[in-house]
Amino acid sequence: MTSLLLEHCRINLAGYKVPRTIEFRDELPRTGTGKIQKRRLRDRYWEGIDRSV
Repeated sequence: MTSLLLEHCRINLAGYKVPRTIEFRDELPRTGTGKIQKRRLRDRYWEGIDRSV
C-alpha cells in the first residue's frame, strides 16, 4: 500500500514534494473542538533535536 502511494506521488509531484515516509494511524489527536493537534504529531519527530537558531 505504501509503495503504491509513494509511486503515485513520484509521478504526480515534484521530487522535493514527495514524502520520505508515510505513517498510517487509526486516529489522530484532536482538540475539544475537533481540530487536529498537529503539534502533538510533530513532537515525536523533534524529540532530542535542538531547534534554537
